[in-house]
Amino acid sequence: MRAFPEILRLEAPASVHVHSAPIRILVAEPDAVSRRLICSVVECEPEMTAECVNDSLLLSSIQESAPDLVILDANTPVIKRGGSWGALGVKSPPATILTAYDPAVLAAFASIAVDLLVKPFDVERFETALDLAKSRIVRARTELQCTHRSSAPEPSMSCRQFLQRLAVEAGEKIVLVRVEDIQWMQSSGKHIRLHVGKTSHLLRQSMKRLEAMLDPNRFLRVHRNAIVNLDHVDEFYLPSRGNMFVKLDNGASVPLRKGNRAVLRKLLKDTW
Repeated sequence: MRAFPEILRLEAPASVHVHSAPIRILVAEPDAVSRRLICSVVECEPEMTAECVNDSLLLSSIQESAPDLVILDANTPVIKRGGSWGALGVKSPPATILTAYDPAVLAAFASIAVDLLVKPFDVERFETALDLAKSRIVRARTELQCTHRSSAPEPSMSCRQFLQRLAVEAGEKIVLVRVEDIQWMQSSGKHIRLHVGKTSHLLRQSMKRLEAMLDPNRFLRVHRNAIVNLDHVDEFYLPSRGNMFVKLDNGASVPLRKGNRAVLRKLLKDTW
């Protein structure tokens, strides 16, 4: 059924495109293996760009390019000497990820970093940190836009318009699904399965693009293949051993990625 083809195009509201501007990342990682891992993951993220610099150019690069995220080794002389961005005379970026081989060195920077990575770290651990940073950056952009609009002379209806409905095909019908009714979303090949009550719908869309149009205060990416609606979450199960999962109010269990449990706790505390 193609009577209303325009309804099948999943377009983000104009204000969402503003928040979907590429996330600029500045990498000052001296370890070649870690640097290659970081760059290889970022290259696969269409909404991110990365620039690598040595530690001597770190401060000038931050001042010139105002990156959204800075990734650097905690033993970098400039940050080790200053201890914080403010002490170094530069504006703090929305998100900072610090790396080091010694966990004790990282502990001193817990207050300024969105995540702390003990080297050597793997791709999944870095992806967890990157998702955490992305949530912080999205929130910072939203707050900045709210501030700008509140100071404007003309009234504004809202600071950001997130996706409210999704149009999915079901046989010969087009079904409109309210986003707030979706309990969780599951990646399924080139589609996303939307779980709504006792039914589900298939949407042809990438998880990354859909995630960018969802309210980060309501939806949380808990796995590379799963997003949950926090309004339908009963609990996060974080055993010291074994698999972690999210329990939803309909009894379903959604797997949690094998990331640091402290990362999830920090994400929930800082964002919600």
